[in-house]
Amino acid sequence: MLGVFLTGCDRPEPFAYRIPKESRDVSVPGPVATTNTPAEAKAPAPTSGSGMQVLPGMQEAADEAGTILYTTPTDWTELPASGIRKAYLQVSGENGTADLTITAFPGDVGGVLANINRWRGQIGLEPATADQVASFTEQINIFQHGGLYVEIDGAPDSIRAAILPFHGYTWFIKLQGASSTVFENEIIFKEFLDTIEMEGHAH
Repeated sequence: MLGVFLTGCDRPEPFAYRIPKESRDVSVPGPVATTNTPAEAKAPAPTSGSGMQVLPGMQEAADEAGTILYTTPTDWTELPASGIRKAYLQVSGENGTADLTITAFPGDVGGVLANINRWRGQIGLEPATADQVASFTEQINIFQHGGLYVEIDGAPDSIRAAILPFHGYTWFIKLQGASSTVFENEIIFKEFLDTIEMEGHAH
């Protein structure tokens, strides 16, 4: 069962919020409104950089999750981590780039299956069922805490990711981009996970 992978240390009562379902509908512009709408009402809601809409309270919660330390792999580029991202790295290959992002949210953020299917949708794959998840996931230890390693293969993009519950938060460490670049860097990505240390909470 999926819950086995996401057990960990005692943690505070999480608060819950909903992640809106991603839409694949094509938006058709309507007539220009003639009323004076405030600028902030017209602006689209920001996202985490991985397709997740940043809802009210998410930024504050992410700030309280603590700090993550790691060693940047050789030949990878570290880019500014903005918004709710805790880190943002990039690696290039002959057929394209792959981005590594780290985010953290309180609670289980909808559960393992919901997050995996959100990622599958980002690279054009159909949702998986709960019975299928075991075929492309495995247990993993990060900073002496149990998590889940995820492999999602698509065309042209693929994903390698780790889901780590830690002191009331779920951390998402995700490498996504050109499939060949992801495949070539999978061992390096796993080595990167071994360098991670968490700060801001008692171990």
